[in-house]
Amino acid sequence: MAEQKDINQYFGNLLFLNIFKLFKISVQPSRLLTAFFALSLIFIMGWLMDFSKTVVVSGKLTARDLSTTALTGSVTWPTELHCFVSSPARTKDFIGMYKGRTEGLGVFKVFSSFCVANFNEAVVSLLQLRFDIVTGAIASCVLACVWLLKYHAIYGIIFLLFSLLVFSIAGGAICRGAALHFSKDEKPGMSPCIRFALKKFLSLFFAPMAPVILVALLGLVIVFGLGLITNIPWVGELILALCFIVVLFAGLLMAFTIIWAAAGVNLMFGAIAYENSDTFDAVCRSFNYVYSRPWRLGFYTLLTAVYGSISYLFIRFFAFVLLSISRWFLQLGIFTHSSRAEQFDKLMVIWPRPEFFNFLGNGLDVSKNPTEYVAAFVVYLMVLIISGLVISFAVSLYFSAGTVMYCLLRNKVDSTPLDKVFIEAEQITGPENTEQSAQTAQAKGSQ
Repeated sequence: MAEQKDINQYFGNLLFLNIFKLFKISVQPSRLLTAFFALSLIFIMGWLMDFSKTVVVSGKLTARDLSTTALTGSVTWPTELHCFVSSPARTKDFIGMYKGRTEGLGVFKVFSSFCVANFNEAVVSLLQLRFDIVTGAIASCVLACVWLLKYHAIYGIIFLLFSLLVFSIAGGAICRGAALHFSKDEKPGMSPCIRFALKKFLSLFFAPMAPVILVALLGLVIVFGLGLITNIPWVGELILALCFIVVLFAGLLMAFTIIWAAAGVNLMFGAIAYENSDTFDAVCRSFNYVYSRPWRLGFYTLLTAVYGSISYLFIRFFAFVLLSISRWFLQLGIFTHSSRAEQFDKLMVIWPRPEFFNFLGNGLDVSKNPTEYVAAFVVYLMVLIISGLVISFAVSLYFSAGTVMYCLLRNKVDSTPLDKVFIEAEQITGPENTEQSAQTAQAKGSQ
């Protein structure tokens, strides 16, 4: 009996084993639906903003063309985004060459397709231990954001701020639910988690903005300011020489901040979910844990990335089998052809064959009759919802992982028990406590 207790205690001290609880935490319906509704809002916002087709393309493109990454080594780029990521210096020439030749595309359609393609590329490459491709895919997504702000500035600012606003609420709700699930084995619904996120909205919104603001202040006030002074003839270069150590010091602080932001931004949401923290406390805690236990954080991150990639591919595989087998049996019963495109069978026109990384498939550019349009739209919408749920799982896993890693690091750095989490007053007050409080109040009133 004592030996069994020692074994359980030994495995209980291996904190990294808690990472393997993430699938169960992330796949909870309340967390999946929260992420799905957030993605739906962002999708609708992007769809509405895409009324103007401002992205320059090199020709008529298919869904497969938009889903290519900048790592394919192709000489001909399908869009200006692919050109910018592969060769930024040639982007203006690309725009000048193809602008007006063909109808452009919406910014959101190009941006989202490119980022999803790079995400899928990074997931597969991570399991193949091809870290150079993983790094390249992440860098491509960062460059895509730079392209968005540089060539479509107004669109980019509005869209990114709206996305941050939505993910602040949704991410806070997911983290709150994950914290209660991991620490107390409770499975709260959407409503209490969203209410918590709304109460802490300002902290959730400004916490990830803190490193961006700090880098901007250091870069613009110190480095950019000295750059302007350097333009003064004779005196400028002397001032730069005297103050160059200040430039290096500012660069050092910016480097620390960027590394901290990359490693600890998801810990901030975990801190708010666990501690009911404000922005300053969440920033301080994430900074402390990143630089107190960098190797442990790196190990947790790598383990989470590998385990999360396997989980994501499993969910995608499940959805792919669902769609493929449903379509295959449906195909057995359809033997007629389209009334407008007789060379294709009716199902091919209504429901393109799904691919593993593109559930919507590559639709045929053929004429359809009104009823085929209705059927194709309904099928497209249903398949789009399934695709959204798969991506929602990835979003839920990301925020849940940050919450669990925060709890494990807090335990190691501050020796805080894993089951300690902030509980709101209404959660503490159960039926017995409510009755006791009422009796106490009545007794005081009678006195």
